[in-house]
Amino acid sequence: MLQLMIEPPLIGITPVIPPVATSWQRIDAWLARHAPARLAELAPPASPQAIDQLEVALGVRLPADLRASLLCHDGDSSYLGILPCGPLYSTDAIADVRQRRMKTWEGEDDPDEQETPWWGRQWIPFAGGDGDEHFIDAGPGLWQDHLGRAPHADHAYFLGWPSLGTWLHEVAEAMEHHDRTDRLDSVAHPSVDEDGEIDW
Repeated sequence: MLQLMIEPPLIGITPVIPPVATSWQRIDAWLARHAPARLAELAPPASPQAIDQLEVALGVRLPADLRASLLCHDGDSSYLGILPCGPLYSTDAIADVRQRRMKTWEGEDDPDEQETPWWGRQWIPFAGGDGDEHFIDAGPGLWQDHLGRAPHADHAYFLGWPSLGTWLHEVAEAMEHHDRTDRLDSVAHPSVDEDGEIDW
């Protein structure tokens, strides 16, 4: 399963992060030029009503960046994923995946007492597949809005990204500068093969 390979910004540097919709416009534009078949796999926006219903079903308020992202694309239909996180989940998939995760998690012995948990009560999956989820912490505290990864057979961990918006901005940057060799950072860059598949 793909991981969030775009690396977080250096500690101490606070970049100005544009709105999620702006990053998605850049991502969509790059896909239209370089991988139009992958752009076609991105779903239309979710309706505000569908997002509200998702929050009711979860019993958790969605992070603002996730709501904004769903208002751009309600998941995707790709097999491996278009962005470096596996397929993006729709509102329906978010509800289904979280319900399965919560059911398994609540069956564990004292899950809240685990130092390195397999799942968390306030975590919202937003991408993944085959039981390996990427999530956002929707709860209060130190890790609020941070991105994490929860493998199906190992402990979950945080990835260093403070928000979905920050990560999407860096994805857009990596796409737009995919052919530059003078960048000194270690951000992964996408390439498109002859079949139109994106490799991160």
